[in-house]
Amino acid sequence: MKKIIFLIATAIITLIAFNSCGDKLDLDKTLKFSTLTVEQQKQSIEQSGLDFVNKMNGMKDTKGMIALQAFSAKTGSNLSFAPAVNQFQANLVKRNVKSLEVFEKQMRVTAATDDEIWGEWSWNSNIGEFEKTNELTNKAIMHFPATETSTTNNAELTITFEDSNVKIPDSDPVQYMPSKISVVLKVGGAIAMKADFTASYKADATPTKAKQTLEIDKYKWTAELTNNSEEVSAKYEVMYGTETLLKMELVAAGTMTADAFENSDGPQDVFTSGAVYFQIMNLACLGGIKDVIAFENERNGIENTNDRSYADKQVLVINKHLILYGYFVDKKQKFADVEFYVVEKTDVDTNYDGVINQYDVQYKFELRFVLSDGSKVDIQTFFESGFEDLLNKLTEYVSVK
Repeated sequence: MKKIIFLIATAIITLIAFNSCGDKLDLDKTLKFSTLTVEQQKQSIEQSGLDFVNKMNGMKDTKGMIALQAFSAKTGSNLSFAPAVNQFQANLVKRNVKSLEVFEKQMRVTAATDDEIWGEWSWNSNIGEFEKTNELTNKAIMHFPATETSTTNNAELTITFEDSNVKIPDSDPVQYMPSKISVVLKVGGAIAMKADFTASYKADATPTKAKQTLEIDKYKWTAELTNNSEEVSAKYEVMYGTETLLKMELVAAGTMTADAFENSDGPQDVFTSGAVYFQIMNLACLGGIKDVIAFENERNGIENTNDRSYADKQVLVINKHLILYGYFVDKKQKFADVEFYVVEKTDVDTNYDGVINQYDVQYKFELRFVLSDGSKVDIQTFFESGFEDLLNKLTEYVSVK
């Protein structure tokens, strides 16, 4: 039981620390509940989901995505970095929020193991391979058809890579953290997609500042991280023009160093406070803990009786210190508070004679909504009715290839 509680506590703080700054993260602000009925609130929640899916679906028809698909169709090419570009395109299709991060890591590995990737390359339709036409340093330029049916090399993908002077810990042979990666895709001479990654680090490779941007037509991704050893802040946002489709922000205070994370026995050894903000279209969720040390001290002060009463006391402490609620962005009104509650689960087996044996009773913590009418409902049950249109749209959304 104690291990489970520790893992949950760590997960709460880790969520805060890696998923939120500004007034959106003010844990002292109070919002009133929406005056809409619960069913009307469900309709508003579903509409935000539908709006998000519809907007994101349009990305697949942009020139940049079509050209990346054309490049990925040449999976049998002789370029060592083709798998990284192909994975980048596949992650964008899947709407993976870590698309840029994964691409940066794959390019780093490729650059460290293969100097031959740098140069200018042109797709030869007759032999079905890229041919190198020019030698370059830390830059790769690829000319290829912008569509899968074209044979004219009217697309140009340029990748520029710069190392920092900070070594990757324990790398053998020695590798260096990247300071800048730039990706520009042109179709017919016009920019169809551009992405940039810049970063700076401490000597132990802990990032002090990192920024990733990606633009495809009107779609723009931005991911930023700052860390001064006492406070870490991060922001991730997807926009369509001036409209926010998705946003995540965090701020966490404490000792943000590699040694602190490596040597910590619990979240209180790293964090002192933290808050996280998450938004999809008109829906937002704010959560955080203002005093991690007080939270951990109170939690650790509960006598471990390894029974239901112990679990109940732990939940009371979690809900006392954890601030978590969902709200509508435009009206700044809550649709639900969120709290943990205890669920008792018992493993059973059946003998050959039909006798049922019970053993290993476990107490698990799960989340539930506290709605505007005062009712409490677990999150899964809340979404089981009233969201049929959104579920159907999501099914179509995730099946897009």
